[in-house]
Amino acid sequence: MGSTIPNDQRVRLYPDDPALRQAINDLNTVIYTTINNGAYKAGFSSDQTVYAAAFTAYFQTLDDLNTTLSDGRAFLTGDTFTEADLRLFPTLYRHDPVYYLRMKLNGARIVDYPHLWRWLCRVYALQGVAAAGSLVHCRQGYFGRSWNGTIPLGPTLPMPYPQAYLHPELAGTAN
Repeated sequence: MGSTIPNDQRVRLYPDDPALRQAINDLNTVIYTTINNGAYKAGFSSDQTVYAAAFTAYFQTLDDLNTTLSDGRAFLTGDTFTEADLRLFPTLYRHDPVYYLRMKLNGARIVDYPHLWRWLCRVYALQGVAAAGSLVHCRQGYFGRSWNGTIPLGPTLPMPYPQAYLHPELAGTAN
């Protein structure tokens, strides 16, 4: 079956530019280690020291990425959505409604990082992204299989998720 997107309109997640590729590779390493895998290290650790190290690295990386995006760039490496953005999105998409509680990553919400929040909303608004993920399924997977099978209803502030991702103006709002 052929692609429905013409070749000249396809997103190039890993452009040919060597400097951009190096930036993507560097971001991918940090994002995988401290964010993607770090969420699981924190959430499933039975050792307080391991949990604390993963928690600290996770939030330090969020701080660093928020600072990177503070220069007004649309995506992590500039104006182009790349593999690094794709790698970061699923974990940040799940952070506020799931990982904050389930993975014990309750240091802050993504909505508390203004530049990261606007980035998250920007990625969520890309064609096809909102339809590709289900927070209902995600919550059922992380909470429905827990010891009591109860699935949290929140968060509902600043508004329910995923609707909140349609509102970049919520960046930095406090409960």
